[in-house]
Amino acid sequence: MKNEKDTAVAKTAWTQPIDPPITYPYSWTEYESFEELQAAKDELTNDEQVKVRNTERKNNARQKAYAVAMKEAGYEKQTAENNEQVRLKDMFKVLMTSKKYTEQQARELASNTLGIDWAE
Repeated sequence: MKNEKDTAVAKTAWTQPIDPPITYPYSWTEYESFEELQAAKDELTNDEQVKVRNTERKNNARQKAYAVAMKEAGYEKQTAENNEQVRLKDMFKVLMTSKKYTEQQARELASNTLGIDWAE
């Protein structure tokens, strides 16, 4: 097994906005091979596999139906191609991943580069 670590940013706390956002670390262990998983006797049972696959299929079907219903109702999924605020947020995320800018610097640079003001 190997230990993995990452960080996440919470912008809401159970739907309540947080200002400033809170960054927190988390860690987990991952199997490096199927043999290691077997040795730990951590495989899914047949019943668990059926439950997992059925849940995946249900969620997939619900998401597809949602997309169709929204399109029929005249809503379009907001992407960087059709929404300037999404484009601005995407550029902000890229700048933040470089770890060269503070949040404020990245916001200003994204806004100035794209010529788009933040809506929020």
